Amino acid sequence: MKFECPSCQKRYDVPDGKLPSKKKVIFPCPNCKGRIELDLTAGKMASPSAAANGAVENDPAPLTTSSPEERSPIAANNGDFRKKVLRKLKDLPPMPQIVFKARQVIADPDSEMAELSDLLESDQAIATKVLKLANSAYYGLSGKVSSIRHASSLLGYNALGQLISMVGGASVLGKKLDGYELDSAGTWRHSLLTASASRILALQKNLSLESDAFSAGLIHDVGKLVLDTYVLDRKAEFERLTSGGRNSMLAAEQRLLGLDHADIGYEVCQHWNIPATISRAIKHHHDPVKSDGDMLSYIVFMANSIANIVKSLEETEGTMAQMEGIEGFMYMIDDEALEFLELTEENIPGILNDAWDAVNKLSEEMQILAS
Repeated sequence: MKFECPSCQKRYDVPDGKLPSKKKVIFPCPNCKGRIELDLTAGKMASPSAAANGAVENDPAPLTTSSPEERSPIAANNGDFRKKVLRKLKDLPPMPQIVFKARQVIADPDSEMAELSDLLESDQAIATKVLKLANSAYYGLSGKVSSIRHASSLLGYNALGQLISMVGGASVLGKKLDGYELDSAGTWRHSLLTASASRILALQKNLSLESDAFSAGLIHDVGKLVLDTYVLDRKAEFERLTSGGRNSMLAAEQRLLGLDHADIGYEVCQHWNIPATISRAIKHHHDPVKSDGDMLSYIVFMANSIANIVKSLEETEGTMAQMEGIEGFMYMIDDEALEFLELTEENIPGILNDAWDAVNKLSEEMQILAS
């Protein structure tokens, strides 16, 4: 079947065997995350707005880019609004400093495990949650970890660093986003799924990126925390722009606000003094082509796509226990990203299953952390 994204006009030619038969499906464009609707019961696009330029016979063209006169007043005054948003970064809850200090210790080749243990023990609130997670089913050490020093010796640098990132990030990332219609559990779960998938991909492609991949995946959508209030204030217009496959979320943000959550996420990283490698991946996690071949950007992009497949599977199938129906969602994976990462479609189910299983084992603990 041939079809075209209504937002970015990227054309796709997907073999019929890859698509679920006799279903109406809605999925994000692998290129820009715009909404695409397919009515496979009829073998054509479900929504007139989702067709384009004769890609599907008898379907009309997509919505064209708005003229300057049609754009939001905010978007038309992008410079002033951007400055206003950046001034508001000071109101964003800070990432606990212990997260950044721990990263510095882990990155120092001359550091010792005792330094990391001492650092954690200096913050009892963080230390208590770290111990709880260390004893979770995810790490397979249930009831065996009695102290931070014990956790350090059993888990090692990388695992303990990821644990600290989860604990530190939960207080910031586990928030309800009314503008984007995301509850706190959904926001946090998506963050953890993307972090887990990023880590798995890094272990396969570049071991040195394991820690950065997990951190970048965890905070990839942090820009939404900043923009949520502005989206909520303009909710009706935002819903109009994103309904029926007319625009991707990023395109709607750009048209309404003159910037998007990936762009602002990069600014948040600068505000928090997050390393440039992670900041760059946040900026390009929807469009890694612009990253000049940055491996981490492609990893987070692919991990985010995998996390979106999980969401689609859970919404349509209700369970992923047997990974039923995954073949029907493989069209959500971008072929160019697969090629860059030297992966095939056959690799995706295993990565997806491992990431889903990891987050599932943390289900109870992550609810407590995000509350």
